Amino acid sequence: ILFERIIIILHFPPSLITPTQRSINLIMASSFAKQRTTEALKHLQSIKPTDGFITESYLTTDGTTLIRLKRRGISLSEKGYLEIVHDASSTGCVVGITSYGAGNVGRGVVLVEKNGAVCRDLRDIRVILRNPAASNVGNLRAMQQEREDNINRARNSQQTRGATEIISEEDNKQILQFFVLAVLGLIVLRALTSALLGLYILGLPLLYMYAISTAPSLESFDAKKELKRVLRGENLPEDHPDKPKDWLSQTLARVAASVTTEVAGLGGYEVTMTDYLGACKVASVNLLAANQVFYWVGVFGKWRFVTRRDVESDKND
Repeated sequence: ILFERIIIILHFPPSLITPTQRSINLIMASSFAKQRTTEALKHLQSIKPTDGFITESYLTTDGTTLIRLKRRGISLSEKGYLEIVHDASSTGCVVGITSYGAGNVGRGVVLVEKNGAVCRDLRDIRVILRNPAASNVGNLRAMQQEREDNINRARNSQQTRGATEIISEEDNKQILQFFVLAVLGLIVLRALTSALLGLYILGLPLLYMYAISTAPSLESFDAKKELKRVLRGENLPEDHPDKPKDWLSQTLARVAASVTTEVAGLGGYEVTMTDYLGACKVASVNLLAANQVFYWVGVFGKWRFVTRRDVESDKND
């Protein structure tokens, strides 16, 4: 009897329908759509049991529930539909309803042909929507509550996306960990800087004292001896092309250095010695005949050759 009363209400003019009756109409329409979608899915699974037809529902931002039809996990179309209908009374196709017309007419596109083949062109079609028998009218309140919950979830989702996102507790923990690590890093860096500065302040006087105690005396510099070492390539690195490699080349270089030093010494040479605070001595030898000046540094108990440079001869000579 209640079902018959609801059907009668559905045929009342809109001006005579109360808000409660209008809500019941919407619930009944939603219930019929779900039942028609279930029947269409059962039909596909019966004619094509191995094709894996399923339906997937999702909620839009305005609270509308749309349905996708999938075959073997792949959606037959990009968009969803209000419901999926089996047009058993006419074409035998399975149709995705996109809008409703006057009466029980629905507009949509063909998704699956009568023989179970997937429709490739998604052609438009109009179908007559039949209302299945309501098996349990007592579920109207539950369906109405479900619709209201869907609308509330959609509104909350939209507000959440529009508002500033709240940082989760896990994000807070990660930010706190990064902050603590940064602070610890700064503390360690400051400690290392202080330690290095302390070592520098403490080590510089010690290094100076050691340099004074080990500095070679000015009298220990032998100009001819140091010149011979330089001329025979003793100061050159091992991979230098002019570095003597074997015994013969070393002997020839030693003889050539001795001869060159003696010949250059005949033209005279000048030795200049400079003492820097007792920790470092600098010696320069100016070969007048060769127009070259050689420089040595005496530090840490040894004279070390630094460089040589050419000088212009005196034009008055």
